[in-house]
Amino acid sequence: MKISSFVLLVISLAIILLIAPSDVKAVETIKLIPTDNHHIMELNSNQPYVAGFDVYTPDLETFKGATRATAITVSFPSTNTSHFPSGSWLGGGMFVQGQGSHLKFVDYAFYTMLVLDAAGNLFLDVGMHQTGEEASLHRPTEQLVYAYTWRVLGIDPATPITLCARLDLEGCVHYSVSASGSNVTLPPISVTDFPGCEAILRWFYVGNRIVGPFPFSRYVQYFQFGVVSSTSISNNYWSVDLKNPRLLKYNKNEWELVENAWSIEGDISYLDWSWMWGGCLYHGVSAQYYQNPLENPYEVVFFYNGQTLPSGTVLWQNENPNFTINTTDFSDSSRLLSEVFGTRALFLLIWISMILGIPDKMHNVWDLKHENQQKDKSSRAR
Repeated sequence: MKISSFVLLVISLAIILLIAPSDVKAVETIKLIPTDNHHIMELNSNQPYVAGFDVYTPDLETFKGATRATAITVSFPSTNTSHFPSGSWLGGGMFVQGQGSHLKFVDYAFYTMLVLDAAGNLFLDVGMHQTGEEASLHRPTEQLVYAYTWRVLGIDPATPITLCARLDLEGCVHYSVSASGSNVTLPPISVTDFPGCEAILRWFYVGNRIVGPFPFSRYVQYFQFGVVSSTSISNNYWSVDLKNPRLLKYNKNEWELVENAWSIEGDISYLDWSWMWGGCLYHGVSAQYYQNPLENPYEVVFFYNGQTLPSGTVLWQNENPNFTINTTDFSDSSRLLSEVFGTRALFLLIWISMILGIPDKMHNVWDLKHENQQKDKSSRAR
């Protein structure tokens, strides 16, 4: 009798669970709908831009090498697009450089980003520019080779979405989007099928490089991740969260996180000698990052609060055998100097110092500041 009652109770509970509505939220499913409503990441334009970049060594002179793919996780927390300027859009994503093998001074600028427009619509935008650097007999050139856009449906913009771009050995770029257990892989785009792009090298570049003759040198950051908008969105109704920027090692099927990241503004965000992502400072946009106050050592949140984030701010610095400085090396005085005079003025000041006989190694602002700190420490030691 007791056994029969127990079996009846189990059957009754099973029926109740099947009939009763579930409180468990369904997994969000991403749907991508092609559209011609493109949001182009421009070069050397009036688009405001601020980003983090992969730092391989603190002198910013080390070419890290090649990577097969890049990825980043993007979301728009605490964002109310009804306060965006009419017709404007806000994008967050990753920006990486490729190069040509036969034609010198030819590079490729790949962008992959999520975009929110003023109507609250979410998009995926990918594209590639071909650039020609300025040389003795060549003026700088640029053309948008391709741009594709998809309307993103089925997911809230505040949900973290992972973007991935991979360049294979056939010269095809593979894009994918994933979130909440849902993944969409897009048809590959054959870069080598576009006229003039046949000689592209089959990998992305990462690391840093100082290019051009001193005192006109420029700092090139091959892998950047940040925010851009069609026009400045100067209110505190938005934020863009970028997490876990990572690279797929060229000779290994293994992802590695960007272990060290600094900030860069759009007026010096060079991807080669002549061309910059965006082109303008994002005035009034600041950031939260590791220990300020974020706990994730691979995350930055950009937002508007009226304070402009100085270029060279250390966003995070994790263990890396190639790194020997600490987070205080980019001092507050250097940040203030960068904000007041701007990078171009800094180069002019350095050039004047060279004429006055100050040692050549002072051409690097970061080395100059580090040297002064070492002298101060020595003086205190005496």
